[in-house]
Amino acid sequence: MSRRFFLALTVIAAIATMTAAQKTIADHLQQSTGGRVTIHQPAMLNMRLSPENGDTTNLATHELMRNEKNTVGYRIQVFSDRNQRTAKGEALSKERNIKASFPDMGTYISYDAPSWRLRVGDFRTREEAKVQLDELRELFPGYANEMIIVVDVINTAQ
Repeated sequence: MSRRFFLALTVIAAIATMTAAQKTIADHLQQSTGGRVTIHQPAMLNMRLSPENGDTTNLATHELMRNEKNTVGYRIQVFSDRNQRTAKGEALSKERNIKASFPDMGTYISYDAPSWRLRVGDFRTREEAKVQLDELRELFPGYANEMIIVVDVINTAQ
């Protein structure tokens, strides 16, 4: 029996034996062992699990990611597409248009298979990002429906 299969069976058995009062696997393990359960997960997973549209995103959980040049903050995602034939060109075109109006704003094109993305700005607070988002939507109404504020690792070195 493979290790993955055994692990999957163990998780399924743990879920199946939970009582109504137990809500998570951690609750079950804590109750069955009578001890303390510690769950270790990477800081990047914490970032992905953070609510992107809440007013109180807890950036303190990302202290491990801090260094001299980078920290967790916000960017505006202007474009995201999976069309391999056109997405890169469209991201580059939108980047040029935004750079023409905001030459000092950082622009970031990335490819995370299968999607090409264009994100702009390095905002420490959601409020800063919201002000810039409103300005971008006004100046580029054709892009407005795609624009959203996202949590990202931002550049802080000036």
